[in-house]
Amino acid sequence: MSKRKKREGSPRPGNRFGDPRRRSFAEKVVDSPYWPAMFAVIDAEARGDVKAALEIIHRAGNQLDGEQFWHPLRIERLEQMRLLGPEMPRWAHSRWIVSQAMQGTQPRNKWRMSKAIQVAMDVRGGPDPHRDREDDRIQIMDRDWVYRQTFLYELGGLEAFLRHNASGDLLAGADRIWEWTRAPMRGVRLLEREPRHLLWEDPETGEQVRTINIGAGMLVEDGECAIGRIVPLESGSMFETAPLRVPDEVAYAVADEPDRWIEVLRDACAQDPGEIWTRRGLRDYGLLTDIPHALVDLAMDAGLHAFHHPDDEELTELFTHPADYPACLAAWLVRPATISALRAGLPSEGRAALLGFAGFVHEPAASLIRDLVDHHEEAA
Repeated sequence: MSKRKKREGSPRPGNRFGDPRRRSFAEKVVDSPYWPAMFAVIDAEARGDVKAALEIIHRAGNQLDGEQFWHPLRIERLEQMRLLGPEMPRWAHSRWIVSQAMQGTQPRNKWRMSKAIQVAMDVRGGPDPHRDREDDRIQIMDRDWVYRQTFLYELGGLEAFLRHNASGDLLAGADRIWEWTRAPMRGVRLLEREPRHLLWEDPETGEQVRTINIGAGMLVEDGECAIGRIVPLESGSMFETAPLRVPDEVAYAVADEPDRWIEVLRDACAQDPGEIWTRRGLRDYGLLTDIPHALVDLAMDAGLHAFHHPDDEELTELFTHPADYPACLAAWLVRPATISALRAGLPSEGRAALLGFAGFVHEPAASLIRDLVDHHEEAA
């Protein structure tokens, strides 16, 4: 009898493979050293302790049964905070807080996650027929723009994190973060782009708003429309993450009735499923840039091509708007690998070239350029 009871109690819960001999990645995590390490990192981040979070990550390692455990974007954020330190603008601290809120690991967030996943599925027209249910949910939580907006703002995930999890030290470095929780969805049209700023217009009222240029217009052409949340800063405004390019009629409808943005987007996706790109890439919610990782590489390749072939007419096809290039350069400069490499060595001809961009790129890239040039000039 005792053996029978033991056998009945031993099987694990069913997993997405439908085979009791194979365990899901989540089940493997619970039985591994990563489980306590994960919560230790969460606690360290909520305290604003970058050093402690990175030390835990490095001690734990990054492979579990051949799979990468720590999200690359999470490590990148922490390394940027460590390497740039006091050069980090306060809005970057606010974005770090938003990224922590998005992790949603607290039990109180289970209903938010479930509801936000369902909203994202409804907007796109249902579950992905090409993925199993669990993988589809993971893809939504990692990449879906609608899920992110719904979880953080409509369902209060950001405000809950600020009230219950964020420490005073973490909040002290933020830029008007409490006001971000109440930022409405807006429909806007891109009017003009400059190296350091973007000019947008409310298509309903004609009101104009200027945001800092960290690449929010990279996927939007002049005159095209987008929806997103414009949040206040101590010295201006910005999108809390890259806006979503949409047809004009969607932007007009959202500008007119911001609270109905989900319904408007769902109807538009139903009419033309391929028109609106709600799925973003794995590393497209950056701390210091709104430009997708792959596009930064493309832009740098275009810039290098132009440097070596200044008269090549194909450059216009590689890079449409010259005013976008400083934002791409800034995104490349603030990558941890780039920072470390440039601090280790910067040729004299490179110093002059970089210094020429200091007046065009936004912080923290501008300060980083000056510090790099000063450092190498003093060493020389």
